[in-house]
Amino acid sequence: MTTNKVMQGTYSDFKVIKTRKVIQVVVEIPIEQGNSFVEMFGVPDPSQEVWVAIAEINRTAIETQGEATKAVQQAGMLCRSLEFGKWLRDHRGCPEVDPESHESIADGLRAILGIVSRTEFHNSPDLVTAFNRLKGEYDSYVVALDA
Repeated sequence: MTTNKVMQGTYSDFKVIKTRKVIQVVVEIPIEQGNSFVEMFGVPDPSQEVWVAIAEINRTAIETQGEATKAVQQAGMLCRSLEFGKWLRDHRGCPEVDPESHESIADGLRAILGIVSRTEFHNSPDLVTAFNRLKGEYDSYVVALDA
C-alpha cells in the first residue's frame, strides 16, 4: 500500500540544466524538519529516480492553521494562570472553577467554548475567533486592573 508523503516548504529557486534539458527546483524546508524529510524521501540516489509532485498550498489554510496553533498555545498558558482562573470564576459565570487547579481552569475554558479539547481549534476558525474574543475580554480586564 502506498502512503502519501507530504512535506511543506517554500519555493525559492530553480536552475536550468541545459545538458539534460531539465530544470532543478529548490524547495526550502525548516532545518528542524530535515530528519523527517530524509525519513520520508531518503537520500537521493543518482542510480534511481524518485518521482514527486509539487503543488501550491492554500495560503489561507496555512494562516488559519497558524492562528489555531497560536490559540492552542495561548489557551494552554492561560489555563496555568491563577488570575485567569479567578476571572473565569468571578467574571465569566464559572463558579465551579478552582483557580488553584490548572485542570479546573481548563475544564471551565472548555465549557465556555463548548469543546472537549483545544485541538478542536484546528478544525474551526469560528472557534479560534471565539477564543480570541474571550482572551480579548480577559486582556481588557487585566489592563483595567493595572490602570
